[in-house]
Amino acid sequence: MGNKVAVIGVGHVGSTVATNIVTAGIASELMLIDEKDKVARAEAYDLTDQQAYLATTTKVSFVPYEDDWSTLADADAIVFSAGNIKIVLGNPNDHSNNRVGELANSARIVKEVGPRIKQSGFHGIMICISNPCDVIAQLMQRESGLPAQQVLGTGTSLDTARLHRAVAQTLGKSMTDVAGYVIGEHGETQFTAWSSVTVNGRAMTKIAKEQGLDLDDLQNQARLGGHVVGLGKGYTCYGIGMTALTILKSVLNDERRTFPATSLNEQLGTYIGQPTTVGAAGVIDQPQLDLTEQEEALFAKSAEAIKNNFAKVK
Repeated sequence: MGNKVAVIGVGHVGSTVATNIVTAGIASELMLIDEKDKVARAEAYDLTDQQAYLATTTKVSFVPYEDDWSTLADADAIVFSAGNIKIVLGNPNDHSNNRVGELANSARIVKEVGPRIKQSGFHGIMICISNPCDVIAQLMQRESGLPAQQVLGTGTSLDTARLHRAVAQTLGKSMTDVAGYVIGEHGETQFTAWSSVTVNGRAMTKIAKEQGLDLDDLQNQARLGGHVVGLGKGYTCYGIGMTALTILKSVLNDERRTFPATSLNEQLGTYIGQPTTVGAAGVIDQPQLDLTEQEEALFAKSAEAIKNNFAKVK
């Protein structure tokens, strides 16, 4: 039996994830759910039509929103991508890229679908994309009743990719030459753990000192990357779509890859973007970084910001 996956919320992001799943051929069955049935149904037809030209076949169906969702019971994974990014893109002069503006709407949806997912008997892995990602992942864990190990979010994985892009472009390198993480909240308090960043195995802090580079500028390029994309086209989809697919593949294939995903940090008492090893059972491990004292303080500050936002939806 092949992998069975569901995507809940098939707007720009969800439909991109669904397209990636089908074109990558990583699932034998894909189910689409959206508050707008006609959208989910249309996406299912469109994704099926393109398979006439693919080497793999995925059975794509839509599940009516008002159904009991019992078909989710034996799914291996759910990607939760419901939300409305337009809520935080209304002011072109606001460069804060603050995803917390989506909290009320995203939380409303989670409180509605979480119990329905629990009732369906689903016991697989939940990957949350919806903003604010850290708060929503924790809320989904609570509302769905799934063990924390089985609920994670994309976290700062995309922010890390944006950092790798900024560093690579500045140095004229390939993005694959860059390693290291952006960690913390997927939002305003995220930060680059420069102590973890290397280029071709060399510490980026040393390279920056040698070449007179401004690390704060590089960090800002990564942090504001989503805002540039969002204001330019009205939404983001490709970067986060591939991020979600890569994490999903690690689940379905038990690859045990490590991402700066959002997972429960028991010591800090919150979901937060941190190195997270992901496999078939969900969160396998949380490798610890050798952070500087300053970075430890920034991480704790970010955790507090997430907890404060989570308190707003209790």
